[in-house]
Amino acid sequence: MNLEALYENILYVLKESQMKIGYTANAASLNYPPASLMRLLGVGEAETDGALQAFCDFAEPTLGRASVSVYDGQYCLTIPQKGVKYVHEKVPESPFLRELIDAVKDHTAHTVEEIEAIFRRCSEDVVCRTVEGEGFDHVLYFADGQPDGFVYLFETEFGHISYHRMTKEDYEAEIE
Repeated sequence: MNLEALYENILYVLKESQMKIGYTANAASLNYPPASLMRLLGVGEAETDGALQAFCDFAEPTLGRASVSVYDGQYCLTIPQKGVKYVHEKVPESPFLRELIDAVKDHTAHTVEEIEAIFRRCSEDVVCRTVEGEGFDHVLYFADGQPDGFVYLFETEFGHISYHRMTKEDYEAEIE
């Protein structure tokens, strides 16, 4: 069971949200498809509920007591105000993610080449692929997982770029 992987994922997701829309002192709910959650935790379906309870115990000192519910076939983890504040105050921004968010949000990047340049400023070990028929145009990620291990999926529409990111394991299981 890998409680640390889910913990790090939650920290990153909350920090990304705060970087995009700002900090609010409210609880935050994060939805996870069961298969994605099982991959993060390294457990099978039968162990998922127990692993989630163990996670709530594990994360409580820093995030407060998280709650778990199931809605529309997905697990919903609600992180209380204490955890959201912890992320705001204690988790540093990723310089890479800050630059990427700003370029997308401010529409200063209009091509995948401009996005790829942001990745390459952080590492030369970048994978960039064009894809078709998947709901996005390009896939970019750091092959060595540094500065982060996510796979970024980009779509260019009407001169604007948007992105979605997922764990490499989810990408390999669901898209590749």
